[in-house]
Amino acid sequence: MIRKKVGPLLSHILAALMVIALGGCATSQTSSQEQVAAQAPPVTPLENPYGEIIVYEIETTPVLKKDYEEALRDCQSTLISSLLKRNKYKRVEAANGNETYGKPALLVKLKVSDMRIASGAARFWGGALAGSSYMYIRMKLVDGETQKVVREEDFNSTNNAFAAAWTFGASDRSLPSDMAEMMANYIDKAVPAI
Repeated sequence: MIRKKVGPLLSHILAALMVIALGGCATSQTSSQEQVAAQAPPVTPLENPYGEIIVYEIETTPVLKKDYEEALRDCQSTLISSLLKRNKYKRVEAANGNETYGKPALLVKLKVSDMRIASGAARFWGGALAGSSYMYIRMKLVDGETQKVVREEDFNSTNNAFAAAWTFGASDRSLPSDMAEMMANYIDKAVPAI
């Protein structure tokens, strides 16, 4: 007789817990979407237009350069190719050390202060326990003629460790190119073309 009463009672408790859990998920999703929208300020365009964009090699510490050499090259090349696809500027290329640019040229100087990309093996064996991958970049836009900094912006991104585990590390591997796309979008909005 006691078992008959416990069974329905237990099912009612589980149903109530599921309703509470599902309600909590819906609420947290809405608030996080509102926070993201509130964090994206409008981009103010620069006063002067530019015809050439020259992207310098990414600066960082010797340890990060050694550990993430390929990822840093990928970030720079993706930034250049993304700007080229827009077909907005007359010339977009990597700095070659020649230091002779047409006028007016905008120099893009990038510095990675910190980064971590979980390796494929760590993600495979540890899943979400391998932690999040992240990247912090400071971008300086410098007028090529005057050598004055016309804009400085910080860009950063951190992936979700659980999502990275679910996708077998795809968001870890794409982080440098995703950061480059973010910066290319910013340059496209902030730098008027001649």
